[in-house]
Amino acid sequence: MDFNEQYQAKLMTPQAAVGVIEDGESIIVPMAIGQPLALINALAGRAKELDATYFGTLDLLPTEMVKVGRDDKLKVDTGYSGMPTRARVQSGDFTYTPIRILDNKCWEEVRPMEVVMLTASPMDKNGYFTMGPSLDFTCHAMRLAKKIIIEVNQHMPKVHGMGFVHISQVTALIENHRPLLSLPETLAPPDKASELIGQYIADMIDDGSTVQFGLGNIGDSVALALKNKKDLGVHTELISDSIRILWEEGVINNSRKNFMKHVSIASFGFGSQKLYDWIDNNPSIQFHPTGWVNDPYIISKNDNMISVNSALSIDLTGQVNAESFGPLQYGGVGGNLDFVEGAWRSRGGKSFIAFPATAKKDTVTKIVPIHPAGQAISTGRADVHYVVTEFGVALLKGQSVRERAKRLIAIAHPDFRDELTFEARKLNIL
Repeated sequence: MDFNEQYQAKLMTPQAAVGVIEDGESIIVPMAIGQPLALINALAGRAKELDATYFGTLDLLPTEMVKVGRDDKLKVDTGYSGMPTRARVQSGDFTYTPIRILDNKCWEEVRPMEVVMLTASPMDKNGYFTMGPSLDFTCHAMRLAKKIIIEVNQHMPKVHGMGFVHISQVTALIENHRPLLSLPETLAPPDKASELIGQYIADMIDDGSTVQFGLGNIGDSVALALKNKKDLGVHTELISDSIRILWEEGVINNSRKNFMKHVSIASFGFGSQKLYDWIDNNPSIQFHPTGWVNDPYIISKNDNMISVNSALSIDLTGQVNAESFGPLQYGGVGGNLDFVEGAWRSRGGKSFIAFPATAKKDTVTKIVPIHPAGQAISTGRADVHYVVTEFGVALLKGQSVRERAKRLIAIAHPDFRDELTFEARKLNIL
């Protein structure tokens, strides 16, 4: 049977495709634009009769899965509490699994995933699909899975790297040529706090460095502040429009990377349609599983590695929370710690935890004396290198708790410095 005949033999409706899933099996889907919406909706339609577990992460669009109830047989779990699922996680209707995004070993030894469902680019003449820019940790789970179900989408970019799937490996497939979720092509002008943070960090980045920064105001602000730099490289979990724009302007060219030279390395991508067009069949960008991309040892192979991540709060000893408000899950572990560790091990590397000093119109400080009960700690205090707010930069690595408190109070909002000093003294830190 040739490849096209195999394709036609495995092509079916979404309902028939998810019909191959059996009781007791676990199903995993990729992040962001890799999530196969038609398959997810069809799977949700089996919620009352299929005794299985669905594991998703970084949901961006609402699906029928959000209607699955706590008493249904199908159980919904997530590794990142995104906007569509956050309320269901916080209510306890869905469960949350704390997991580092590099932790491929989890799918090998303690939590096998029998079924992988994903969105893929159309099959080529050799019978290969690609996962598009959505490998994350699903790519590794796919290598171990018993069943692979594909939602073919002609809008999904074809990518280079490790995200290939052959038709002979596929159990079932459907076609759903929906436009991908996308963001605006241009970066929003940063607010004053983010602009200052971006400039502080940019001033500490040398020409020829390799960078990682994520989606959002902080990452975009750093990118905007790097426009006068030269010969930057990319080794990042997420590739976004901020990286595309720096590449178009000649700031990023990967020419001085000492590891994977001339190639931008990423694990997944999310942004504008222009970003997807740039990624499509671009040999200068390679996508690999997060188990490799986020491995601190691999990250550290890049000299002058720069990591920029954000946080929801930090306490006076340097413990970073990037995922919850007390016991209420807001996000996920992600790759924060992975790149903090990797950048520190890198020759000449630096890692930054960056965030505005306050929230809710300057009424709440993000630098707190101690975290509340139930608070998740995403990055331990011994690992934090630099902390940046709009009020300055604090070097924490290797500093005593007393010195850390002094430095963090100095970059807190002025309205909260006296209160933080008072609380630090009560805790016998100062």
